[in-house]
Amino acid sequence: MTAIHRHRPPKLHLAAQYFKGVIDGEDFTANIFSITCTAGKWTITGSKVDSNGVTHKLQLSLPSTYGRGIYRLEDEPDIRFTYSTDDLLEPVLRYGFSGLVDFRDIDPSNTHARGGLSDIQTRDDGNPVSNITALFSLG
Repeated sequence: MTAIHRHRPPKLHLAAQYFKGVIDGEDFTANIFSITCTAGKWTITGSKVDSNGVTHKLQLSLPSTYGRGIYRLEDEPDIRFTYSTDDLLEPVLRYGFSGLVDFRDIDPSNTHARGGLSDIQTRDDGNPVSNITALFSLG
């Protein structure tokens, strides 16, 4: 009797990308993702298109010198956060003012970042203040 052993190729595990959270009490689940690390700067973006065809976009930009850690947005002027929409009747462009940005993993060589946004509040510049919380894993 002969034993036959099949060699199976290793299973590839790809991490699921996500950028999911809440903006002013409304669900934000991005279905368009972008992460780049060029010219010494990270840009992390998550976008979704709602049922009215309006694109909602969260974007985080920061120097690539930042590593794993928790950063207070109000203490880190080099970290830029924006929330925008392309609504023709009521467009939104709001800048993050306070809250926490948490990077669990950030790897420029693999263009990968994982972390979260906690209680981000936008600047009170005459527009309504938005409150944003999200988790992300991109790249």
